[in-house]
Amino acid sequence: MTKLQLKPADGQGPQGPPPAAGEVVTIAIDLARSKWVYVCRWHEAEQRRLSTPGALSHVQALVQDYVAQGCAVQVVYEACGFGYEIAWWVAAQPGARVLVVAPSTVEKAPGVGVKTDGLDAGGLALKAERGMLKGIYVPSREQHQHRQLSRTYEQVVRNRRREQTRLRLLLQDHGYTQAPERLAGWGALAAWVAQQQAQWPGALQQCVAELLAQRAAAEAGAQRVQRALRQLGKRPAYAAVVNALAAQPGVGAFTAIRVVLELGDIERFRSGAALVNYLGLTPGEHSSGTVVRRGPVRKCGPGRLRAWLVQCAWAAVRTGGDPALSATFTRLAARAGRKRAIVAVARRLALRLRARWRAEAQRAATATT
Repeated sequence: MTKLQLKPADGQGPQGPPPAAGEVVTIAIDLARSKWVYVCRWHEAEQRRLSTPGALSHVQALVQDYVAQGCAVQVVYEACGFGYEIAWWVAAQPGARVLVVAPSTVEKAPGVGVKTDGLDAGGLALKAERGMLKGIYVPSREQHQHRQLSRTYEQVVRNRRREQTRLRLLLQDHGYTQAPERLAGWGALAAWVAQQQAQWPGALQQCVAELLAQRAAAEAGAQRVQRALRQLGKRPAYAAVVNALAAQPGVGAFTAIRVVLELGDIERFRSGAALVNYLGLTPGEHSSGTVVRRGPVRKCGPGRLRAWLVQCAWAAVRTGGDPALSATFTRLAARAGRKRAIVAVARRLALRLRARWRAEAQRAATATT
């Protein structure tokens, strides 16, 4: 690889003695679209600050430079829209490790009136060196690609819903308020439009036809991605876990594969409490002394997963496939209301899915030994 010319950032260049062989070098990167800023620390001090255009090749040159000197390199950066390319490359290098952190978990000092990329990278490097940061889960490249199928399905479904809303608003704007209500479903609206469309002016007919075509395209896209996800769930890498989760009443194979893709590795949650806390299904609390105040669920973490679990909880309660969950809902609904009760059921459902997943993982591990 060609030696890259790395220029100092914020007027600072190399400082102090070079790192000794075997010493840990922490490299923090502040990522932006046009420029990446690096801060390097060793000897418990910031020794180097520099910047490059935003490209993976510059990170590679910097890391390989310190690895060649026999140093143990730790790279840290905040998760952002640049994906996991840096993390995947660093993790594959002997003598280097990577820490990707969620920006919301990086503590910011109150009252600071100056913010620069260099200061952000410097603070990140200091916290990483002192072990004050917790990394997020980094999926493999294949897992990341498969997970994108689930997220693309969500985007296509959102587009489909948007076209339906646009059509309803168009009809309302032109005085056709007798159209079926939203609760009647898309089928009722589509049938009504098909009956009435021939009576409308030509310009309005064309506008409605365009919206119907866009809605049909989104529907076809959603079906294609859904088929791809169902086929993915039948692959050997996923089939056993998907079947184990789908055996839980209220959870189907389609939702199961999406849950598996989003969570990735269930063993990263050391306890059931850690999982439900990650999902934002634990109540908020403001307590002091003998006074205990608990409020609504925290709603942190992935909202899509939380929504799926609530939908599955409703399915389990309505079908009565899981008597214990149904009994829990009935008991809590009488005291706290249906909304709070179904959230409590979703929390218990998440714990059951974790238990099924871990049991299947242990069975597979036993079978291979």
